[in-house]
Amino acid sequence: MYMNETLAFKLMMSIFVWSVVVHQVLLITLSTGITKSTMHRIGRDNTIINFDPSMHDSNSIIVLDYGEVDCRNHIKKQTEKGREEETVIEDLVRNYLQTIKNNVSLYKHIVIVAVVPPTEILQYESVNGPITHEYPFVGTDSERVRYTERMNALLEQKCSEYGYVFFDPFEHYKNENGCLKRELSDSNVHVGDTTLLIQRFEELLATLQV
Repeated sequence: MYMNETLAFKLMMSIFVWSVVVHQVLLITLSTGITKSTMHRIGRDNTIINFDPSMHDSNSIIVLDYGEVDCRNHIKKQTEKGREEETVIEDLVRNYLQTIKNNVSLYKHIVIVAVVPPTEILQYESVNGPITHEYPFVGTDSERVRYTERMNALLEQKCSEYGYVFFDPFEHYKNENGCLKRELSDSNVHVGDTTLLIQRFEELLATLQV
């Protein structure tokens, strides 16, 4: 089980991820390039992408990882349309967790993964060249750090209210500006070195399976 859980979390933190059950650990994660799902879409549609109730039961540990794309693109676009930043983030978190509550009734634990620190624009461009379009960044580095930190704070608060487990292993991955450390990234917008992530996740699982 140890090896399978480690493999599962490596899958969850990779770029291309889909739902996978490994010894009753169900990972429902952001599927970049596959479902293009976001926290916004989950909450808007009241549907969890790739979620199949038949794949789990009252012993399942369900792990959900959404929000990176929202902090990188969605929030700034909404504020440019005149919405208040706090309202946008509150709505994203509330609708996301309410969708989970509406759709998941059998589980041992629900684990909500924090949003990964944002990538600095200059760091991205130094590897991938100048950005000539709005993707993948909408907003300055400091704005996206602020969005991410506020979203994580709300996720932690609301998880307590819903009885879910908030999992934030990313403090080690932040640089002095609150962005993703280049040496621990995949040179894009994801974590590249998952060693500590896996360690923290294994530690969490050990406490949840007692």
